[in-house]
Amino acid sequence: MGNPDQLQIELESFPSELRPMQAASAEAPFSSPEYLFEVKWDGLRCLVFRDRDGRVRIQDRGLNDLTADVPEVVAAAARVPPGSVIDGELVATDPDGRPDYPRLRRRLAGGAALRDQIPVAYLAFDALYLEERPLMRHPVARRRARLRKAVEPGGHIFVPDHIDEDGVELFEACLERGLEGVVAKHKQSPYVAGQRSPFWLKVKAVKSDDFVVIGWTGDKPFDALVVGYHEDGRLLPCGTVGGGYDEGAVQTVGDALVALASHQSPLEPPPIMTKPVHWVRPELVVSVRYSEWSPDGTLRFPIFNGLRPEVHPAEAVRHRPRVVISGHVKPGSLAYDLTRFPF
Repeated sequence: MGNPDQLQIELESFPSELRPMQAASAEAPFSSPEYLFEVKWDGLRCLVFRDRDGRVRIQDRGLNDLTADVPEVVAAAARVPPGSVIDGELVATDPDGRPDYPRLRRRLAGGAALRDQIPVAYLAFDALYLEERPLMRHPVARRRARLRKAVEPGGHIFVPDHIDEDGVELFEACLERGLEGVVAKHKQSPYVAGQRSPFWLKVKAVKSDDFVVIGWTGDKPFDALVVGYHEDGRLLPCGTVGGGYDEGAVQTVGDALVALASHQSPLEPPPIMTKPVHWVRPELVVSVRYSEWSPDGTLRFPIFNGLRPEVHPAEAVRHRPRVVISGHVKPGSLAYDLTRFPF
């Protein structure tokens, strides 16, 4: 049975906004002829809308309008046919050509004024509408084929390729390259807007997740953030994050902490902490890189990776993937080439 809300979206006129489909977590990398596998780029999920008159609008998953901040992508979207909605990832890269999420956040904070210092690219991987025709009920393999034919890559917009069947090899290539991981998509998968679907599975090589800030320790602006996650209807703590902040992040996060200050702990019951905690309302979401989860439910070696203003606090949940893989990917193979995309 199709989702009636999804069907209603498609029967209506060209949409003004949509929330992207999201992936569930896989336990481990896998290979299967029923799936296609893509690199999971560490960027900002965005939809590109180009209406029938050619006007372009760029929206993140929180429905925030980023159009004015990325004029180079707006210009490149002239390669997208009018009447189209494209799903993809907005990325900024480090000197080695790898996506750099903190660098991307600096660009978005500075807006179009930083376009020369921190250029961004848009990696398109799905087509929801093309020339005003809804495609969301079509299989992802067909949508991707239509996307590649309809969008001419170049400038600041690209259409990365995927690999069929051999997800383990692509995951291994991502692991060696230091990329975030792999997304596996069932070839018959429809596009279910606004939902986290098991049709899409993510397997992370570098562990990073979104967490809710519930307090801070130390002197102002802060020494470390106390973070937590939602599970089974409860907000649970998972440790403190004391490293990875640049000067801009310290200022921005510090200002947010002042605005969200609370005299009461958002946790029930309040936890026993080894240091005094300044509690805040659980509304600020941050991305954190870490090595693993400890048996006591805290993060090991957590590092601040950036703010996530587009993510609702309720979406900060614990994912439980299992990553076990080793080997070597030969240069010249498709998996090797996909992890070295020419931005």
